[in-house]
Amino acid sequence: MTKTQRGRPKLQDQIQKRDILQAALDILDRKGAAGLSLRGLAASLDITPMALYHHVADRSALLRELSDWVYAGVLRDCDPHPDKARERIEGLLIAYHKAVLQHPNLTLAIFADPLAFSGEAERITQAIRDCLAASKLEASARESWLVCLVDFTHGSSIAIAMNCHAQMHDHEVLEKACRDYESSLKAVLNCVFASCSQA
Repeated sequence: MTKTQRGRPKLQDQIQKRDILQAALDILDRKGAAGLSLRGLAASLDITPMALYHHVADRSALLRELSDWVYAGVLRDCDPHPDKARERIEGLLIAYHKAVLQHPNLTLAIFADPLAFSGEAERITQAIRDCLAASKLEASARESWLVCLVDFTHGSSIAIAMNCHAQMHDHEVLEKACRDYESSLKAVLNCVFASCSQA
């Protein structure tokens, strides 16, 4: 008679946070927000749900960590000291827009869950707020323009993701969508910074 081994299977002890995040992102990309559950994620990793809870508290926490992971490059890869506040804002928003389009279902999942908003998204927003504060824009207008810029970027990326869903892996379709967004963003920033010069 063989002795029964007690404790968690070895695989569960070896699971890394990065493995969990990558598997969750793969599920979101393939199945959308409705297809991501912790039970399903655990099954895809061949671990028990309890083992997964050692790494993530709940679905909202998982989405927050995914957001931090996916959007971490936005601030990291943008020039922190451009010549002008406008260039910094433009660079941040373009980088964020591209990150959203890489995994559009992540953004849709985050918007469906108020508890899922991440620290990384707030840091990006704060960086844009700081740029607006460094401009000659009147203090009363800064928050309105911040909301406008952030909502414009989210609206554009979500609209592209929903309208081009079947073509999201078509490089040319995405490139054109990004060019259209960047052109429109420049027009919005022209309005923002025209109001600066009139202040």
